[in-house]
Amino acid sequence: MSAGSPNSAESLAGPEQDRGEWPVGTDSFFQPHRAAFWLLAAMIVNGLFYTINMFSMGFRVVPVTALLGLLVWGLYTLVFLLVFRTLDLLEQHPPEAFVLAFAWGGFGAVYFAAPANIAIQSLCAKLVSPDFVAVWGPAIAGPITEEFLKLAGVILLVLVARNQFQTYLSVLIVGAMAGLGFQVVENLSYTVNASMHFPLENQVYPVLLNLFTRGLLSGLWSHAAYTTIASFGVAWFLLHPERSKAMRIAVALLCFALAWAMHFIWNSPWLEDLFDGSYREMAVMLAVKGIPAMIAAGLFWRVAARENGAYLHSLAAYFVPERELIRDDEWVRLGAPLLRYKVRREMGWTFGLRARRLKTQLQREQLRLVRKAMTYGRGAQTLRHEVTIRRIRAELEPLVQARP
Repeated sequence: MSAGSPNSAESLAGPEQDRGEWPVGTDSFFQPHRAAFWLLAAMIVNGLFYTINMFSMGFRVVPVTALLGLLVWGLYTLVFLLVFRTLDLLEQHPPEAFVLAFAWGGFGAVYFAAPANIAIQSLCAKLVSPDFVAVWGPAIAGPITEEFLKLAGVILLVLVARNQFQTYLSVLIVGAMAGLGFQVVENLSYTVNASMHFPLENQVYPVLLNLFTRGLLSGLWSHAAYTTIASFGVAWFLLHPERSKAMRIAVALLCFALAWAMHFIWNSPWLEDLFDGSYREMAVMLAVKGIPAMIAAGLFWRVAARENGAYLHSLAAYFVPERELIRDDEWVRLGAPLLRYKVRREMGWTFGLRARRLKTQLQREQLRLVRKAMTYGRGAQTLRHEVTIRRIRAELEPLVQARP
């Protein structure tokens, strides 16, 4: 049974649960009895071998660039991963979900996208002209293949662990990780290729150059943002079974079309004639092209975060009604990370560092209590967190009451 919500994805998760009792438990991402699991695994493994073969020459020719690139882009991934985990207060997915989503984007999607892009551009060269393809080929081929393939991985993950996806945010995080995987492997490929053809005998500078251009100037509004936008349509389809199937499909297609359009504009030669080739001008052009995608992705994240907060409130009200565990003011802030941080900061200013540390521990244990309760129900699995909350509160209250 699933850690369900009023918007449970009945279309993929099976018959609708009895709303008289909040369902408990979640699917694992290891589902060998489901075809989607084996399809996902096979495509990732196949793509992994393809990617290793693709980079093998680079590791032989420019080993410093390849190893430094792995380190730099690995750290780049960790920064985004930290942000995604911070936004997901419920920690709705285990680590393997992030690994599978990233692996699909970096290995599975890349494996299919590379030859598909070549095939589409070759077709366009025959139907139109080689000159047309040289200018517009990336804008035509990239969005068609890459956005479809990244989103296919999201859908496969939903089919593998169906009741893991109970909120918009649970789908968007997986989509963002799939996009990030594609983006990182693509950036590593560009980094190694740039070093192999770099005019100077320097294997470090291409890494720094690509980190600046593809990581910092392009990274905020690249593949992770596009797949976030497209994934919102999947989330809406899943979590609104009360709407007609035609409307749900239309919303999913609309979100995919928006992601496609953002990607098309990014790859297109539009605006290039208005800027020269300097880094400053290039940065301005990338910002003009990319900021709309970042704003759109940010709006979808905001909607998902608010819905995630409401879902968290519902879980807390249902599973943890005791006010000594989660007081009214704490319940209101439970799904708002910035408000929770503000309380911790004010607590530190007013009552000292120890009070802030205890408040941080209290908030963390309250979230853990809600998460455990929604998975296992109240009982032995949650008792430790209940005891810890009461102990922390007993330590915190004297500190707060000791000062006016």
